[in-house]
Amino acid sequence: MNEGFILSNKIRKAIFIEIASGEKRIERIAKKQHLIKRVAKNAAEELKNHGIIEEMEDGYKLTEEGAKLYAKMKGSDEL
Repeated sequence: MNEGFILSNKIRKAIFIEIASGEKRIERIAKKQHLIKRVAKNAAEELKNHGIIEEMEDGYKLTEEGAKLYAKMKGSDEL
């Protein structure tokens, strides 16, 4: 279910991959991916609301569920 949610939107997918790769700051992700910061922030909020990422003091990181999803999707070449 969450895989489709991530893959159905290229911005959510980009944010998810960046956070999974260790980037924590939405501002840096937006700049790197050439996204409008507000759009990137909205996508991050959607991922957060689905329990895929969580917000920390220093930025975002994958939740345990998010890490499992990333491993599963990477293993099946969905990413």
